[in-house]
Amino acid sequence: MLNHRSIHSFSLSLALLLCALGTAIGQESFNVTINKNPIRNGETLQLSLSLKNLRVDASAPQIKGLKLLGGPSTSQNNSWVNGVSSSEIRYTYTYQVQSSQDINVPSYTVNGSNKILKSNAFKIKVLPRSTKQPKKKGIGELACVIELSKRNVFIGEPILASFKIYNRANNLDVREYNVPEMAGFWTEQIEMPDARWEPEVIDGQRYNVATVRKVLMFPQKTGEISIDGFNLLGYKRTSFFDGKNVSASATPVRVKVNPLPEPIPNAMIGAFNRFRVQTKQNASACKTNEALTVDYIYSGDGHLKFIQEPKLQWPGEFEVYDPEIIDRIKVTSTGESGSRTFRYVIIPRAPGEYSLPSVQGEWFNIKTRSYTSLPESNNSIQVERGNASATSGLNYNSKTDIQVLNQDIRFIDTEWKGCGLDRKRWQSSFPLSTGWLAVGPSLLALVFLGKRRKEEDSKNPKKTRQRRARATVRNELRAAKKHLNDPALFFPALGQGIEQYLLAKLGWSASQYQREAVLLELAQKTPDTATQWKDLLDQLDLARYAPGAIPAPSEMIALSETLVEKTEKSWTNS
Repeated sequence: MLNHRSIHSFSLSLALLLCALGTAIGQESFNVTINKNPIRNGETLQLSLSLKNLRVDASAPQIKGLKLLGGPSTSQNNSWVNGVSSSEIRYTYTYQVQSSQDINVPSYTVNGSNKILKSNAFKIKVLPRSTKQPKKKGIGELACVIELSKRNVFIGEPILASFKIYNRANNLDVREYNVPEMAGFWTEQIEMPDARWEPEVIDGQRYNVATVRKVLMFPQKTGEISIDGFNLLGYKRTSFFDGKNVSASATPVRVKVNPLPEPIPNAMIGAFNRFRVQTKQNASACKTNEALTVDYIYSGDGHLKFIQEPKLQWPGEFEVYDPEIIDRIKVTSTGESGSRTFRYVIIPRAPGEYSLPSVQGEWFNIKTRSYTSLPESNNSIQVERGNASATSGLNYNSKTDIQVLNQDIRFIDTEWKGCGLDRKRWQSSFPLSTGWLAVGPSLLALVFLGKRRKEEDSKNPKKTRQRRARATVRNELRAAKKHLNDPALFFPALGQGIEQYLLAKLGWSASQYQREAVLLELAQKTPDTATQWKDLLDQLDLARYAPGAIPAPSEMIALSETLVEKTEKSWTNS
C-alpha cells in the first residue's frame, strides 16, 4: 500500500510533469509586421502575419489604401531549445500603396488554444510620390524600369515603351510581374521571344537585365500622361534552406502629348512618318454590267489601323459595293508600318469614259511637323456597251442617290383590258383601300428612320454606346443572376457587367479603366450616386478575397439595379 509520503511525492511529480509539458509546447503569439515604414505612394510593401505555436488559416487582410498584388508566400521555422518546442508560420502578402494619406492598419484577431490573440494596430506613414526619373546609376540590387523612346510627342505619334528588370543577384526567382495598361494610349504589343537575363555593366557593376515586354503606344489625348504600376514579386534565396521575399516597383514616367498645330484640316487622316495613297484597278476598260475591282491603298509608317473608309464620289452610272478591307501591317520596335487597302467591286451600267474618284485629305508629317495634302489621281475607265443586260430594269447605286434606266423610253399602256377591280367596288371600299395604300409609305418611313438612326450611330459611336449602356448592363445582370447560388461565378460576372456599364457611359475603352479615374468622372457626371458607386466597387473588390463579408448575391443584384436606374436619371453630359 502507498503511504501518505508516497502519495505526496507522486502528486508533486505529476504536477511538475504537467508544468514541463505546458512549457514544452511554447507560448502562442500573433503579430502583423511590414518590411518598410515610411513608404512612398505607388511603391510596394510586404505585410507578414506571424503565427507562433498556432495552426490556423490566415487570409489576406483588406486594408484601405493598399492594393493586394499577390501572396501569400509561406515560410515555416521549427526549433527545440532546452526541451521547449516552438514553431512559427509566416504568411507574407505584397501590396501596393495607393493613397497619399497615412494608412491605418487595424488590429486583427485569431483564435488561440485558450484565448483570442490580438495583434497591435499601427500606422503606415505615406510619403509623396517621387517625381525623379530612374537613372541607371545607383538603381540598387533590384529595380523595375520603364524606358520610353520619346517623352515629348504629338497626339498620334508612336512611342516605344520597354519594361525592364535589373537584378544583381544570381539566385532570384521572379514569381510575378505586373505591366500597366497605359490609360490614354492605344497600344500594340510587340511580339518578342521569352524574356531572359542578359549581362550589362552599369556604373562599374554587373547587372542581369531582362526585357519582359515591349509596347508601341499611340497617345489618344493631349496633356501630361503618367505611366506607372510596373512592379514585380520575387523570392531571393539566401541559403540552401532559407530565402526572403523581394519586390520592386518602377518610378512613374511622364509623357507630354502636344495637340496638332492649328488650324487642323477638316479632312485629317492622321499623323505619320511616311504616307501615300495609291489607286489601282484590275482593268482600264470593260463593258457594261461587267464587274471590276478598284483598290485604294494607304501605305506608310504610322497608326494605319486608325484609317477609316474614304468618302468617294462615284459616278452615278456605277453600282458600287461596300469595300473589303485588307491589312498588311507589321508592328515592330521601329513602329507600325505596312498598308491598308480598301477594295471596291464596281459594275458600270452605262457606256462612256469615267474618271475614278480621288481620295481627298491631308496628313500630318511627324518629321517636318507640317500638314501634307494628298495628290490627285488620274485613273479612268473606258466602258463600252455590252451584249448582256442587267437583271432588273432599275439599278440602285449604294454610294449615290442616282438611278439609271436600261432603256431610254418606256411606254405606258392606256388601253388596259386585263383583270382588275371594278371602279364602283373601288369607290365603295375607298376608306379601306386608302388604309392599305398607307401601309407602304409607313413602312418606307420606318425604314428611312432606321437608316437615319444607323447613320447617326456610325457618326457618333460614343453617344450610341452611352445610349445603349442601360440595355447592355441589363443583359449582364441577367447573366449574373444565373449564378446566384454560386458566389465564385456570380461576383466575377457582376463585376464584369458593372465595369462594362461604366465604360459605356463614360465612352472609354477597357485600357482606360482605372478605378480612381472612374470615380473622379462619376463625381462630375452623377454626383448624387458617386458615393454609392464607390461603395459598390469596394464590395466587389472585397468579394474576390472575402465573399462572406459582403451582402448576399440577391442583395448585390438589387443594389446594382437600383444604382443603375438612379444613374440613368441623374447622368449629365456636361
